[in-house]
Amino acid sequence: MTKDRSAIGGVLPVVQMPYLENDQIDFATLQREVEWLYQCGADGIVFAMVSEVLRLSETERQQVGECLVRWSGELGSRNSGCVILSVGAESSFLACENARRAEQAGADAVMAIPPIAVAADHTELFKYYQHIVEAISLPVIVQDASGYVGQPLSIAMQAELLKACGADRIWFKPEAVPIGPRLSALRDATDGQARIFEGTGGIALVDSYRRGIVGTMPGSDLIRGIVELY
Repeated sequence: MTKDRSAIGGVLPVVQMPYLENDQIDFATLQREVEWLYQCGADGIVFAMVSEVLRLSETERQQVGECLVRWSGELGSRNSGCVILSVGAESSFLACENARRAEQAGADAVMAIPPIAVAADHTELFKYYQHIVEAISLPVIVQDASGYVGQPLSIAMQAELLKACGADRIWFKPEAVPIGPRLSALRDATDGQARIFEGTGGIALVDSYRRGIVGTMPGSDLIRGIVELY
């Protein structure tokens, strides 16, 4: 059964990665975490920076992605139980490779931070995200992770991406500060077409909701409260 990707939204927690004493991923505990998140009312799950994705090997990233898709498929339904996998990398080539593997694993969408080791300009970042879109058939979420790393992404560049690739292929998770004004600026620059997710862990959820978000991607620890608030 094919999911309606246009329905992806709501509360989509980012899984937190459990480890064994030997530093290997604790897949049994991770599975229990996913089960618990759905029991608490999550609409899907996300594998991203809070999941320590940047610290994992390619093999580990692939294994985790495949497991999350399988477990989510067992717990979700047609329009819920979605899985979003992070694919950002330090080059377009690697990001596209990650995106193809995510699509093969069964992800419903991918999310990509920009390269963080180099200061890419407006044109380079546009091409980076455009290459990812062209590499797969899934929606690509542009994650402006500059609240944690890197420099803020240009609102104009993001609006250009949506115009070039379409609102069904390019979505957004703006995290640059100030959160609220930049979220509204992106909404207005795209004439309200942008599908926007927020990721402040609930801190700015009410304000962001009023500005037109379609979902939130918090850490998994406060899931019960955020589900109720949303």
